Amino acid sequence: MRRRSVLKTLVLATIALGLAGCAPEPPMNVLVITLDTTRADHLGPYGKAGARTPNLDRLAANGVVFENCFSAVPVTLPSHSTIFTGMYPLAHGVRDNGLFQLPASVTTLAEILRDRGYRTGAAIGAFPLTSEFGIQQGFDFFDDHITILQEDYRGDIDETAPKLFFDERPASRVNDAILPWLRSPSDQPFFAWIHYWDAHQPFLAPPPYNQLFSDDPYQAEIAFVDENLGRILDELERQGVADNTLVVVTADHGEGRGDHDEETHSLLAYNATLHVPLIVHMSGSDGSHRVRRRVGTVDILPTVLDLLELPVPSEVQGHSLGQLIRQGSDEPSRGLYYSETLSPHLSHGWGELRVLFEDNFKYIHGPRPELFDLDADPEELVDLSLQQPEEAARMKAALSAFLERNAATTSAEAALDVDPESRQRLIALGYISAAGSNPREVKESLRTDGDPPQDHIRSINLSSQAKQALTRGDYLAAREFALQLVAQDPKNPFFDSILTSAYLRLGQLDAAAAVADRSAQISGQNRDVFLDTAQELFRSGERARAIALARRCVEDVPSPQGLYLLAEMLGAEGDSKGWEDLLGQAIDLDPSYARARRSLAIGWASAGRLEAARPHFVELLRLEPRSARNHYNFAVALQASGQNPEAVRHFERAIELEPKYWAAHLALLTTLGQVGDQKALRAAFERLEASTDDPEILRRAELLVEGS
Repeated sequence: MRRRSVLKTLVLATIALGLAGCAPEPPMNVLVITLDTTRADHLGPYGKAGARTPNLDRLAANGVVFENCFSAVPVTLPSHSTIFTGMYPLAHGVRDNGLFQLPASVTTLAEILRDRGYRTGAAIGAFPLTSEFGIQQGFDFFDDHITILQEDYRGDIDETAPKLFFDERPASRVNDAILPWLRSPSDQPFFAWIHYWDAHQPFLAPPPYNQLFSDDPYQAEIAFVDENLGRILDELERQGVADNTLVVVTADHGEGRGDHDEETHSLLAYNATLHVPLIVHMSGSDGSHRVRRRVGTVDILPTVLDLLELPVPSEVQGHSLGQLIRQGSDEPSRGLYYSETLSPHLSHGWGELRVLFEDNFKYIHGPRPELFDLDADPEELVDLSLQQPEEAARMKAALSAFLERNAATTSAEAALDVDPESRQRLIALGYISAAGSNPREVKESLRTDGDPPQDHIRSINLSSQAKQALTRGDYLAAREFALQLVAQDPKNPFFDSILTSAYLRLGQLDAAAAVADRSAQISGQNRDVFLDTAQELFRSGERARAIALARRCVEDVPSPQGLYLLAEMLGAEGDSKGWEDLLGQAIDLDPSYARARRSLAIGWASAGRLEAARPHFVELLRLEPRSARNHYNFAVALQASGQNPEAVRHFERAIELEPKYWAAHLALLTTLGQVGDQKALRAAFERLEASTDDPEILRRAELLVEGS
């Protein structure tokens, strides 16, 4: 845990001293559910016909539905930072995914509740919310194992899986992570946060939802999430704590879905991506009702604390909605509310957008300012900035004053020193570009520089469509989208990478290689797919061309994967020194890169250099202790050098980890036969015999036993 600032310590100490002994009896549990990328108007409680959200419907039927809740920013990490601090991004400092971390000096809801005696646990669904970005502050249990969709059945990362989106895991696996913690016995009240990423692209809902919503995969993901929310609500009922649990369901932001030509989110600041659900359910509220008043996700933290009868820290900028929840109200008061998206500027070098809501007006400041009357024009189709210049000027002045009153100096503190490999990964995913701005240079002022983000929506949509098509296996469509992108910007390395990926998956290797050949620069955006191309060229027999391309990749943008692939090519060509040198470089660059270490260990062991290989085998077992393959490879090397007792232990461990690892079974029989341990040999054979009815495996096993 990082050291808190003096301010944070004093705030929490004040809470603890001032209210010791006056917590509610019994203390109320708190469950916060965040639905990533979920538009309010696509849910049953908000009027979506056929939404299949029965669990959200039941919460709404007995809770409070806020009809006009808005996110502070249509980006995952900064939005969640607002939810859990009660501060706008211009105060907590987190402005985009991947480039910032929530500062230790900022106090989170989890920290406040933990210091009030709550046990705190969370499970999240995607990379932008992993612990490296600071959002885990205050959680005793924080499960962010989010590589499930990229793992093979052994738990190893599948190097062949398309890496076009952030790593994620489905809602069902998020539940699997949090439910054991929820079920663990405790006398403490709990605060749980569950984050479901599924409604974010790519849309990969499982049956039956992918069939029920075959024409709308976004709605299919929402239905799947709702089913998993139901599992959590049922668990609260089963434990008998549902009536003593405050449940808050919201979203970090919505999704464009074509409104204002935006298919996804983060670049524009219209209500398609800012209007989010907010449903609050608690025992003792004055029945179910709906609230029309404009509220925001910045209001969630003070609301929770108010409902728990705890004080709200002075730095919190949101306002409690507790009275509206307890007593009900339809008061249409619509004061100031702020939103922003700096992502276009930070991620792409374009203009930034800042938003102020006041009464019926919404003003969007940026390179192309806009003004909307939301009462007359809820879909924000008619820009009034030229028709009503006085109103636009007044709103601009009010926005400037809001920034001056509420901004803090945390953006530089929150800016993350992204390591080069992580930055290249973000670039390769298309989430940031080399033209992006320095996160430490965020200024809390109204700017008009940079291209209007609206002017770049077409290319962003095309790249999103291409990535989606690649993910769902529609490679022809992906190729056509990518060709349009390349026609727009022939020098864009990310567009080249999408086109090359499509060609490779269509089996059009010559076309893929041609893209690599004409590319003047290899960068983090095209390196990995060009390495894939080199690998396919090598397999097809064009070895010299493959080695030349792989060498370009390694020289321009070194990576452990590139060094490993080039090493394997040189090794196959008989260049043992080049093979050894490059694998050593890969390990030096990333000591945890198992493929290079495994290749070096096996190669040295095969050459009779077991003592040189042994440290690498040992390190592999430390890095991947549950890898049956690592135990098997080490055992083979040990057996070849006559160290049979140690080899037996590792063969047995491989079989324990992977009972159907037939090669390990047969190798164990061979080794036990060499040792002469007939009792152990017979037991190993009987175990194999009970595990399989494959006649070929059994025949080979019988020959080994008979030959011993």
